Amino acid sequence: MNFLSENRLSECVVQAPESTINSEENHDELLSAVLTLPETLRQPMYLYYYEDFNTLEIAEVLQIEPENVRNRMSRARKKLKMMLGKKFGAIRDGRERARKVPHPSP
Repeated sequence: MNFLSENRLSECVVQAPESTINSEENHDELLSAVLTLPETLRQPMYLYYYEDFNTLEIAEVLQIEPENVRNRMSRARKKLKMMLGKKFGAIRDGRERARKVPHPSP
């Protein structure tokens, strides 16, 4: 596994301090979280971040369109943010913040 791909995934999933991202425990937890994703989301994430495939290669292997690979990876990242966001101190998603802020009356 390449250090760059590990860091890239960690930075996409959560925006936490470098010291938190680099611990072995967090890398193991991140891999475990990726492996718990549904198969359609897990496959492109694993191939991209842990096997260093690009989106065109993943599309070929999975026999889907490259756009579908990008969509699945985007959905997988959102799920991972929801799963791991609280542990790493990141905002879980934009909807949570939006619910807490009252909208001004016109």
